[in-house]
Amino acid sequence: MNTPDQEQIDHWLSISMESIADTEQALNSGYYQRKGISLQSVYTGTASDYADIARTKLLNGDSLTSVRHEFNTAALCINKSFSMAYEPNDPDYVGDKLPPAKAPRAPWGCVSWSDVSESDAIDGFNFALMAANLDTAKRLANLFQDRNNGKKMFPCINRYAHALQQAILLEKTQGLVLLEPTISTFTAKPPKQGYKINFFNLSLTLSSILSGDEAALNQGLLQILTFYQKTIIPAEDYQGTAYEFICDDAVALANLGLNYNLKVTIEHELLPKRLLTSLPDK
Repeated sequence: MNTPDQEQIDHWLSISMESIADTEQALNSGYYQRKGISLQSVYTGTASDYADIARTKLLNGDSLTSVRHEFNTAALCINKSFSMAYEPNDPDYVGDKLPPAKAPRAPWGCVSWSDVSESDAIDGFNFALMAANLDTAKRLANLFQDRNNGKKMFPCINRYAHALQQAILLEKTQGLVLLEPTISTFTAKPPKQGYKINFFNLSLTLSSILSGDEAALNQGLLQILTFYQKTIIPAEDYQGTAYEFICDDAVALANLGLNYNLKVTIEHELLPKRLLTSLPDK
């Protein structure tokens, strides 16, 4: 696996740990409450920090147990945001407290629908799958739903998020039904826009897992990795970050495929073998 130099690794780790410490201090001091910042956004932001630590620890050669712990913590932070929105028994439940009309963001004490989006769910599923923790993935799958304010992301993203949810719950038929419109539409008219190409690749790969097509799984993973390396890294300015060395989507889908008893045979520098494993129930 391609790795950055040690100085860069140490810097990334220091930055992420400082960010988590600063967030905790701000939370304990009441800063977010005074500034009217949603607690859900604090959790989703902290999830990114823990995922960064996980990637950096992997690149640093830390124990797999430690790496997976950080990815699972990231997934649990995402889970918490969804729980606050949809689980009345959560002590921090805010799903019934709507933000003021036309508010630019959800203030403290109100539900933040922007922090339970399809992209948040995909991140949470990815982190749990990268952690090889099916229990965490299933808990999020049982919480995820279309937002109660009616907002949805682009159809191919929305379908993929829900199909990934169904795949984690082992609902093959429902997952395939969700993916079919994206695959048929983009097969008939191949997409030219970046996000559509990406979600076409993701949808094809997930479909191959649900249909048990091992060859298509490996081809799909290769397409995801190639597009990520050539397009997403430069477009998202991931060069010089840990994202440059690991493709979350590919690792997550590879582990999901392994859990469906398919073999992952491709090798790629952005698909670390150390992270690949089936997902036993916890």
